[in-house]
Amino acid sequence: MRDHKITFALLIALMVSLFSAGIVSAQKIPSPEEFFGFKMGTDYKLARWDKIVEYFYLLDKNSPKIAVQELGKSTEGNRFLLAIISSAENLKNLDKYKSICRKLADPRGLSAREVDKLVQEGKTVVAMTMSLHATEVGGNQLSPELAYELITSPSPEIKTILDNVIFLLFPSFNPDGQIMVVDWYNKYLGTEYENSRLPWMYHKYTGHDNNRDAYMLTQAESRHVSRVLYNEWFPQFYVDMHHMGSSGARYYIPPYYDPLHPNVDPLIWREHMLVGSHMAVKLEEAGKKGIETGAPYTAWWMASFHMITNYHNIAGMLTESASAQIASPIYIHPDQLRPGRRGRPEYKAQLSFPSPWEGGWWRLRDIVEQQKISTMALLDVAARFRDMFLRNAYHKAMRNVNRGKSEPPYAYIIPANQRDPLTAVKLVQTLMLAGVEVHQTKGSLQVNNSVYPPGSYVILLAQPLRAYVKSLLEQINYPDNPWTREYPGGPPMRPYDMAAFNIAEHMGVKAIPIDTPVTAPLTKIKEAEMPEGRVIGSGKNGYLLEHETNDSFIAINRLLKEGAEVYWLKKSLLDGERSYPPGTIFIPDSPGLKAKLEAIARQTHLTFYTANQKVKGEAYKLRPLKLGMYKRYMGGSMDEGWTRWILEQFQFPFASIYNKEMKEGKLREKYDVIIFPDDRMQTIIGPADDEEQRIYNPTPPEYRGGIGDEGVKNLEEFVQQGGTLITLDSACELPIKKFLLLLPIENVLEGVSSEEFFCPGSTLHIKLNHNHPVSYGMGEDALALFWNSPAFSIDYTPWNERYQVVARYPEENQLQSGWLIGGKRLSRKAAIIDAQCGEGRVILLGFRVQHRAQTHGTFKLLFNSIYYGSAIPEQLP
Repeated sequence: MRDHKITFALLIALMVSLFSAGIVSAQKIPSPEEFFGFKMGTDYKLARWDKIVEYFYLLDKNSPKIAVQELGKSTEGNRFLLAIISSAENLKNLDKYKSICRKLADPRGLSAREVDKLVQEGKTVVAMTMSLHATEVGGNQLSPELAYELITSPSPEIKTILDNVIFLLFPSFNPDGQIMVVDWYNKYLGTEYENSRLPWMYHKYTGHDNNRDAYMLTQAESRHVSRVLYNEWFPQFYVDMHHMGSSGARYYIPPYYDPLHPNVDPLIWREHMLVGSHMAVKLEEAGKKGIETGAPYTAWWMASFHMITNYHNIAGMLTESASAQIASPIYIHPDQLRPGRRGRPEYKAQLSFPSPWEGGWWRLRDIVEQQKISTMALLDVAARFRDMFLRNAYHKAMRNVNRGKSEPPYAYIIPANQRDPLTAVKLVQTLMLAGVEVHQTKGSLQVNNSVYPPGSYVILLAQPLRAYVKSLLEQINYPDNPWTREYPGGPPMRPYDMAAFNIAEHMGVKAIPIDTPVTAPLTKIKEAEMPEGRVIGSGKNGYLLEHETNDSFIAINRLLKEGAEVYWLKKSLLDGERSYPPGTIFIPDSPGLKAKLEAIARQTHLTFYTANQKVKGEAYKLRPLKLGMYKRYMGGSMDEGWTRWILEQFQFPFASIYNKEMKEGKLREKYDVIIFPDDRMQTIIGPADDEEQRIYNPTPPEYRGGIGDEGVKNLEEFVQQGGTLITLDSACELPIKKFLLLLPIENVLEGVSSEEFFCPGSTLHIKLNHNHPVSYGMGEDALALFWNSPAFSIDYTPWNERYQVVARYPEENQLQSGWLIGGKRLSRKAAIIDAQCGEGRVILLGFRVQHRAQTHGTFKLLFNSIYYGSAIPEQLP
């Protein structure tokens, strides 16, 4: 009997050991097909995010080869998951492998022997995000099947992968959008609207631009992913799964196409080639056709996650699958297939596209299969060349460090004395979120002939993130060469995104390149701290607040909400030893005001000054806002979403105005100011033929069209009755062309060919009338983000005084960073116009003043316009 007990105990111990090793499971793990009731990618079937979450936790419960973590909540409160997949033994030692990756990513101070040991003991870490763009459903539908196969397959190839690779799988980068898309698709499945697009954006604020938040990191999802990539794991690879159009190649895989960015270490591009080649071989082995490398995705930009990772010494790549109609199959005729706009002149076999697809039915299952094959290929090559990729991580980091020691600039200094010091701190905080090393001066710092005040930030480039820092802070021009022209000497080809990504220029912060080594003592900081907010003094003369700081508008909005009076002074003021420029904010004293200001100062880090004398003279009295912003359907407007996010962050009260309200009229009864974000005029108005829209864009009737001619009429009536219309960038065309009382304003760039004028996503110099309320707090010079924007001239009328130029482009040398062809056409042309129209006004903000929540340096132009639109001129007693 005793022998039987010993045998049974040994059997139990063996089973526990086998389960811990992942050789057997506590119970049979259901396949995705068994759990969801259909094979992933089946026609007309989609797994919803809540069920995907449930399935991943089921895998976590029943397998020691997967660990599921909730990183936090999405923007709208859904679970945001990371699934870590590897061998059971590796998962027991995650802290060890994190430490190895961290040390290889920043190997300063390590000996050669220590590096060898880290390489020998480490594992290749691969990160992958799925369906960032929520209509691109292949990735999140693949993720349960991919995870299941990795943790249940008995194949030796999978075992090798799990033993040598730690796979960081984000099953959905955009859970909120995934739910929206699945619910919309299921609601109209089997109806005439089955193939209709989601009427609104698939992210609350950003839509497709959630993949343009990779360095500003404004959204919750961006911060979850960046924390894992740049502060916890430091992977060797990152891949983002996407979809593209349906009428070209079936699948794009690495590498990218020229031009490439010169700051990125060349090892990155070579790793792309190696991975892409292995993917291509495996896809060809599986009989997959239409696989393309190179074109059309270029290697010179920074805003996306798959690009920005390359500047972090992580081989960042994307794949792009030809789209189906969500989960509905589509049929493509052979003569409908076209080459992309870069790299292939025709839809025929060539070296980067050796096996064209010949047309036919295309299904979601096709997408799932090709993404699974390419992912397995990536994991396979990561396992096979583990030692090489880990050592490459060391090489890439040290090359950046050594270049920072031997090549100028050696540092960037962000002086403490900025026009908007709080925004300068925000810039440093943003860089540090991405892992940038920052120092600070305790005393004054002299470099060459310049002296920088105490508390200035110093970013030394002898650090692993040199490429990242330099690319975001340097003045740079986009290459104008045969790679960026349709043919040598021909028309320019637009960059994949913007032409320059200088975060300091966009935020209006001085970042000074230093071309000699910095030897002064510096203090490395763990975080960039905001200054302490204060209320200096007290008295019956009221309080003064500087207009230069964007966050002053948080104070204005809160004070007006709490019933305080707020003014902008029209003229400069000398108050004791302090001088205040036009636009200074004045708050008259009232019972309990100082306590309110102290609370605001603590929370906003602003400084309020007691007036030493009675404040007199001309001023604008600000009124509580009655602000509306147009919000369209047809997929929504990303610019509207970003503007909405900014207004919320700065605590502006506002309402969204939809087509129905625009068409109903009586807008002046509800609003003082209405904003139209950047959008094409025809998109705002909508198609004239509703039947044509029904056929080619079969959307439910309540979501079709724009404001129509009736809405335009009501908008003009709103202005004539005393309202203020603010139009951003291309939306300026609407009042210029469609108001019956025509504005004598012309866009001088309309109809000009790209060979004569071209400026895609670049920072340009502007000259401001700093005495005009729209430019209060800005100074006389600023940088504007120009992206195929208008530029204005004013025709002569007997009422010229009704049209004021707030900002104009200089006579020459307009370009700061990016790409500008034909700058003479901008010479002295208006960038911002304040146009009186009847009893109201139209403010034309002719460039991207709030683009993607990045251009903090010009936020005030929008904020000022909002309050100026309803302010009342008064004489202070």
